[in-house]
Amino acid sequence: MTSPTSPIADRVRDFLYRLPLERQAGRQLRRLADGGAVGDWFGCELSSVFQPIVEPSSGHVVGHEAFLRCLGGGRRDLSPWVLFSADADDDRLIALDRLARTVHALNFIASVGDDGLLFLNVHGRLLAAVAGDHGAAFRKVVDALGFPPERIVIEAPVVASRQVDLLSFVLRNYRQNGFRVAVNVESVSQWQTLAGSVPADFIKIGTAALQADGDAGEALDALRGRAGSARVIVTRVEDRVSVNLSQAVLAQGFAYGAPFGRPAVCSPLRFAVRREEGVGGGVGATGWVPVSG
Repeated sequence: MTSPTSPIADRVRDFLYRLPLERQAGRQLRRLADGGAVGDWFGCELSSVFQPIVEPSSGHVVGHEAFLRCLGGGRRDLSPWVLFSADADDDRLIALDRLARTVHALNFIASVGDDGLLFLNVHGRLLAAVAGDHGAAFRKVVDALGFPPERIVIEAPVVASRQVDLLSFVLRNYRQNGFRVAVNVESVSQWQTLAGSVPADFIKIGTAALQADGDAGEALDALRGRAGSARVIVTRVEDRVSVNLSQAVLAQGFAYGAPFGRPAVCSPLRFAVRREEGVGGGVGATGWVPVSG
């Protein structure tokens, strides 16, 4: 994977260069010796891997979805969802989610090296935990990095699609802050319920959901017919013959690429941390990016 050479990537690499290699009190970010960033969260290291989202007919990569990798004390891997579930306090959950998205943004810009989209998941509990103006704090991070917000797709989880009013409010907030938005659905009929009130630039549905009611091709055609201007992404595509994908949809799954990360991000160094409050400023002389508040 070649290194990006855009002004944005150069700006981020300059920022990463000024991050400490070792933990420092009051800092939630540090860099690795051979590139990339990791975040610290009460003794856990947060890093990124990225799975491509492609046009099946051409193989063109439209974007990448970021997935969190968590390493606890020693060499024990943690499930990201276990880590999020362990934070019962809403304020801590919000801070964790924003830190994870900041790590993803830094590693995407510095590592992926294209002009595609970055898909970022939002934890289901965060939708209700933030009182309003979803995306405003993260927009400050994106602006500090010089990264266009329209290249970031905020992806709501499946569980959010069962709460129409809340989902609509949250996604409209993100759109007002300049981000694109994606909705995950469990069925074609669920999207039909959401379509009149929930904005979406992308609709994501798994192969199992398409196959649940019989003919996957017919279900996919029905979803596309109700998608409006949104693009449909079929996820969890494990082999290329499981669903007949047309040129009008996008695909994500091991058949089109496994999650990957630059070696520095895949094998971060071990360290123990003590989180302290207070991260401020922008990408400037201090080399700080705001990840909370």
